[in-house]
Amino acid sequence: MSKETIQDKNILYIMAKLERFGHPKLPFAIIKEKQSYIVGHKRKRFSDDSEYLDKVCKITYIKSSNSWKLYWMRADLKWHLYEQYPTLDELLREVKEDPNGCFWG
Repeated sequence: MSKETIQDKNILYIMAKLERFGHPKLPFAIIKEKQSYIVGHKRKRFSDDSEYLDKVCKITYIKSSNSWKLYWMRADLKWHLYEQYPTLDELLREVKEDPNGCFWG
């Protein structure tokens, strides 16, 4: 991770709220892409032992409306809008509770 990524207050906040969710033996990771954050677990490929991110959700801040959009990845491997939230806390609560089984399985 770059120094800029480590100092990003949103990454630190998301990490603190979600770190204990998901699979306990897989390292938790958040990657910043433009104004979005990709949340997932680091996994190793069987073929060559390289790492990849097993994506759980994508969180995007919308500056114009001061809100957050939550995306989930369907079987087509494309991000689909789950819902828009007024606060990051409400969005993270939805990811933690995962009532539809979209994020943690």
